[in-house]
Amino acid sequence: MSDINSAEYTSYLTGEAEAEHDAALQNTAFLSQVSSAIASIAMFTTSKVCGSSKEQSSHASRAPGSKTKKRKRLDMDKYMSDMDAKLFRRKYRMEKSSFYNLLDIIEDHLPKGERKQGKTPNGPITNAARLSMALRYCAGGDPLDIADIHGVSEIEVKENLWKVVDAIHLSPPLDIKFPEDHREQQDIANGFARKSDEDINCCVGAIDGILIWINKPSKIDERVIRFGPAKFFCGRKKKFGLNMQAVCDSRGMFLDVEIRFPGAASDFYAFDESYLKVKLEREGFLKHGLCLSGDNAYVQAPYKCTPFRNVGSGAKDAFNFLQSQIRINIECAFGKLVHCWGILLKAIPVNITVKKTTSLVLALCKLHNFCIYCRDSGIEQPSEDDVGNIVCGGGI
Repeated sequence: MSDINSAEYTSYLTGEAEAEHDAALQNTAFLSQVSSAIASIAMFTTSKVCGSSKEQSSHASRAPGSKTKKRKRLDMDKYMSDMDAKLFRRKYRMEKSSFYNLLDIIEDHLPKGERKQGKTPNGPITNAARLSMALRYCAGGDPLDIADIHGVSEIEVKENLWKVVDAIHLSPPLDIKFPEDHREQQDIANGFARKSDEDINCCVGAIDGILIWINKPSKIDERVIRFGPAKFFCGRKKKFGLNMQAVCDSRGMFLDVEIRFPGAASDFYAFDESYLKVKLEREGFLKHGLCLSGDNAYVQAPYKCTPFRNVGSGAKDAFNFLQSQIRINIECAFGKLVHCWGILLKAIPVNITVKKTTSLVLALCKLHNFCIYCRDSGIEQPSEDDVGNIVCGGGI
């Protein structure tokens, strides 16, 4: 200590004491602020709990006192009349006339549109707007853009989708049914004969399976379907998915669609357990001499024709070529379905359950048939925004 200047040392101690005092004051102030904040939160929570019986929200799912977000609903009639016909086809995957025909078919099964106090603060959503949002979403549109254009919330876009899907399933004119009348079956066979070089007129439908791309099933899905996600993984495609079995006619219209098995199931197994097979094996259901045409994933049967295996040149090879002219129609139908509805070009969004996926895809198959019936099968390329949204979502 003798080497240290006593004055400097005293000054040093004084500075240290002042620093400690300042730090203590800051600490006290900080603790005071934290205590005040905790007390405020406690008071706010208590007031909400105590006042919940007295204060009710004026709008569904909205906190008391929250401000209504003002949105301007889209005038669908003006919006569509101002849109170019080609752009309309790119956005909605059908003609304007077909859009309104579809609306007429399903409108009775959509919400009536009347305003309910406290649930539609910005006014009711028209059924034309509901169908517009659903078609744009299925075409691959971004929910945020769809919500902004139609003057609704993003949640409303997704909730509305299921209202339209349910309406489609409740509309008998859109049902998919394999014809039981023998004259109708022969008409289908005649349609295939016109597309065959050798006038093969014994085919009553082309059959094949397609993998519907989904995300890995959630724990909730596992509890519902009672088996794990491994069953949904298709080793050949390296994707999770559902096996969709379908039969189509010469125009590509679906005559039968079943989505009952996970992606790991083979086409043979999916058809072997199908309801259609039960019908085909029933005596008299299928007109004598008619059959389905499929690839080598299936086996020969009195009601099913498949190619010869391991053949070289000759009659069997010629038969395989001619049979492929008929069978390829189902491949083309799948291509049109996926190209038309961009949501199928990527994995179905993760918040859509397996059960809802089945319902959605079946509804898209019905819309596919509707478009062919309306002669809208020659659909334009999707819009650039939809392509960008599909690619950003991991699609192709």
